Amino acid sequence: MTRVATQSPAVGPGAVGWEVRPARADDAPPVAAGVAALLAELGGTPPARAAIESEARAHIGDPSLGIVLVAAAGDDLAGVLSASWARAIQVAGRLLTIEVLWTRREWRDRGVGAALVEALAAAAAAEGAGRVEVGLPRESFPALRATERFYLANGFERLGPRMRRAVP
Repeated sequence: MTRVATQSPAVGPGAVGWEVRPARADDAPPVAAGVAALLAELGGTPPARAAIESEARAHIGDPSLGIVLVAAAGDDLAGVLSASWARAIQVAGRLLTIEVLWTRREWRDRGVGAALVEALAAAAAAEGAGRVEVGLPRESFPALRATERFYLANGFERLGPRMRRAVP
């Protein structure tokens, strides 16, 4: 995948801009930290950090699994988006499902999440995907309505609730 050239202007004295780019192998530890933070924020119990990091490395290293993007602010991670490839009979061609979209709290409301979504949409189009989907958090998540508004404002439409079943 080619480099994504989305960048924010630096704002204020000493402010650091950020750039959206494909994740690299050395991004696996901060990506895992971001995923763990998101899961905790959603009220879940994250798996062991080593397990998340292992999956991050697998997804970063194997583009057939999906796309992992980061919003890098210098040496810091401002946000992460990971999406997995799938095929569905009702969609022409492949589709991407966003698994993780997380922005570090101090980078929120600065366009980082929107830039990650836009970069994913561009990458999906370049790969011939027919659609990008996302599942919303549980109804009990306090910021559910804000999350839904974010996705609607970024070109998504409602599909209905999503369910899961753990397989032992």
